[in-house]
Amino acid sequence: MKRGWLSLALCLAMMSTLFVIPAQAAGPMEEVLGVYEGYYYAQQGQTGVTLTVYQEGGAVKALFDFYNLPNRTNAKDGKFYMDVSYDNGIYTFDATQWIDRPSGYETVDLYLTLSGYVLSGKVNARGSQFNFYAEKPNDAYEQIQESVFNDHRYERVDQGMTWTQARDYAKEKGGYLAVITSAEEQAFIERLISKGSQNQYWIGGHREGSGFAWVTGEALSYTNWDSIEPNNNRGVEDSMQILRLPNPAVPGSRAMQWNDAPNDNTIPGEEDFFSLSKVGFIIEYGAWSDSSDWATPELKEALENDLIPDVLIGRDLKGQITRGEFAAVAVKLYEAMSGKRTIIAMDAPFRDIDCAERLYILKAYNYAIVNGTGPTTYAPNDLLSREQMAAMLTRAVQKSMHPDYTIDTDRLYPLDYSGVTPFADDKDISAYAYPSVYFMAKHGIINGLGGNRFAPKNTTSAQAAAHYANATREQALLISVRSLNQLS
Repeated sequence: MKRGWLSLALCLAMMSTLFVIPAQAAGPMEEVLGVYEGYYYAQQGQTGVTLTVYQEGGAVKALFDFYNLPNRTNAKDGKFYMDVSYDNGIYTFDATQWIDRPSGYETVDLYLTLSGYVLSGKVNARGSQFNFYAEKPNDAYEQIQESVFNDHRYERVDQGMTWTQARDYAKEKGGYLAVITSAEEQAFIERLISKGSQNQYWIGGHREGSGFAWVTGEALSYTNWDSIEPNNNRGVEDSMQILRLPNPAVPGSRAMQWNDAPNDNTIPGEEDFFSLSKVGFIIEYGAWSDSSDWATPELKEALENDLIPDVLIGRDLKGQITRGEFAAVAVKLYEAMSGKRTIIAMDAPFRDIDCAERLYILKAYNYAIVNGTGPTTYAPNDLLSREQMAAMLTRAVQKSMHPDYTIDTDRLYPLDYSGVTPFADDKDISAYAYPSVYFMAKHGIINGLGGNRFAPKNTTSAQAAAHYANATREQALLISVRSLNQLS
């Protein structure tokens, strides 16, 4: 069953209205649209900011949302609207109206340039100028954002199959044909379908007796039928779909409405619009597609505590976790333990992080949770070892407890791991990870394997091939929720 979060639904509904871009437009005012995260400086010092740039009618506007950072400033939280203009390479953001004004605060104006995903430049505050830096998601992360709604992931498949074949295919992949239970979810799926190539897309409704039922057993409480539908034409239209394009055979038909159709999507005389080659389908996944039975209770707790990042929603949690994915897990844990929002690093040296986890890596680096594999590399797609997992999550814990903590000052914050029985493969644990492994073990956050082995890292090519010491996604999430429960 889906989680009905009204605030998120309202936000998504609003965003679907704001980000309406004319199909033919590709100028600088369209390029700047998006949600940027970063920081700026003003009289109060370094301050976090989320800048949402959107289109409203024929104008471009922005929402400037600023907030205090842990151990950085004494800034207050607030937000205001801005008007956006462009001239000769410079975007000017003029403040207009307060939404939430802290006592004594004045608005600021911005003079920025856009380079790739980065907006940077100057902040004008009370006649003085300060620096501004923020990034919006790259293409890889935008695809993640476009596929996740209410802790469920959706996948559009532009491949012709019967409704029954599509249902079985979705099940084999760990999901099911999409179930739509609200106008907000309908609007989300419409955006997904609008980028497809098929005329129609199967969803998870099927005729049962005189009505329709969802494949999950959920009630058909929300509907969005097209004109005259469902009409069960010829008595064989038992399968539910969404029309990407209006049905040319039905007066008043509209795009994105529901239709009942035959299992093979073939209607005699209408093959130009309805055929097996012209239909795709939408798969919906829960918060994860697969997990171990023993892990499921704590994974549900992780979900309830917002510890599962969007880059892992709908994924197979039995699979090995990458360094990029783990940065996202660590950031979520830090934010949950500290109660603070994180901001990205401007000066990260990594040149290999144009991946979906880019912003998470920049945040984790900024908060001394991760470092690189070389002077300019992070290796986001490399698999994580169990000892690396212990070390990184321990840093997130340390940073939440000690705001001045950095990797360079780690020695100033010693960990107590006294009284812990050594693992049988103790000698294989690297020196940098040794305190973290046993600190986590002492608090019951991380466990060994059979034979009192920890399996800290792969020491042979055979072990590497078998992923002997590679951490899994569910292991990372479990030690994350245990850290929150026992150390916060």
